[in-house]
Amino acid sequence: MANFKLTIEYNGENFSGSQSQTGKRTVQEELEKALNIYFHNTLGEMISSNFSSRTDAGVHAIGQVLNFKLSDEIYKDHLDLILAKPDKFLIGLNGILAKDIAVVKIEAVDEAFNARFSAQGREYMYKIFTRKHRPVLRLDSLIWVKESLDYGAMQAHAAKFIGTHNFSAYYRQEKYLKNPICTVTRSELIQESSICFIYHIKADSFLSHMVRRIVGELSEIGKLAAQGKDTSLIEPKFDGELYSYKVAKASGLTLVKVYY
Repeated sequence: MANFKLTIEYNGENFSGSQSQTGKRTVQEELEKALNIYFHNTLGEMISSNFSSRTDAGVHAIGQVLNFKLSDEIYKDHLDLILAKPDKFLIGLNGILAKDIAVVKIEAVDEAFNARFSAQGREYMYKIFTRKHRPVLRLDSLIWVKESLDYGAMQAHAAKFIGTHNFSAYYRQEKYLKNPICTVTRSELIQESSICFIYHIKADSFLSHMVRRIVGELSEIGKLAAQGKDTSLIEPKFDGELYSYKVAKASGLTLVKVYY
């Protein structure tokens, strides 16, 4: 079997997440449908894929990774084309895909490679636009905060998430949680402009809604500090305390990169 690694990007606004779900439009469903059209479902063999991670409805990606396998014998002509002219394959597949999803890279990988289980870490970013009056552009890839935010206080609090911690308080509580321990190696707020902040976080694993809950906490810290309140003694909730802040919207979150 030939194994291929695909890097894709998508605007998650009109997707019900990345993972296939019955009766809903998902990134995996669209991608697999396009792959099967491209390869003409040779001999009825359906192509399936493994995604590196799940993203929620409304979440975007510029570095999502998946892998799919092809039979050496059945797809020999296609394999030769992909290996010799990968850009031609990408152009052809993108011509089938909807406008809100695109493949940007294809690589031949070892047969044992699995986009999910071979991953060593992932990185996300979250965009926050802060201004009294509502923005018009890029509303599908950021959140708008009316109140002033104190950048210094938010950056200081963001640094507290670095390390190995129990993130159960930042998990989507209605779902079963197997392991709440994650190791965060980057947690940094960057001030892109006076009214735009970008939060970057990299970890070996993430819990459902974890980044959105962290951003919700950071936003509250920024609001309180901007009002003149001392937030330096507020600590992240690593002791099992229930999460008490508003969960940030999915629209500001983007999967940036998967590390192998």
